[in-house]
Amino acid sequence: MQEQASTRDPAVHELATGERLVRAILEHRAVEFVYEGYRRTVEPYLLGLHEAGEPLLLGYQTGGGSQSGDIPGWRAFITTGIGDVVVTDRSFAGPRSDFNPYGESMLEIFARA
Repeated sequence: MQEQASTRDPAVHELATGERLVRAILEHRAVEFVYEGYRRTVEPYLLGLHEAGEPLLLGYQTGGGSQSGDIPGWRAFITTGIGDVVVTDRSFAGPRSDFNPYGESMLEIFARA
């Protein structure tokens, strides 16, 4: 799938998926993307390298679709499966009270809200 940049922020036009996610985490901005066939709206909180060797995004899904149907809720997304990323203008206040800032068995953390 071809990635799209936010039409509201031309500065993110040329950024790769990981760079867009890092920027969104640091700026506390929601993202929209396609994952496992569903368009999702997510507050990204942590991006890192999981102990299984895969890059992983931890986020709180606030909208869109999900195979489980349980929205809103915490999700882990393998970043190689994320496509069509848009960094939105919607901001979030910062970590939710139930956010685990240490991640799920991460070997390395690239960005954390």
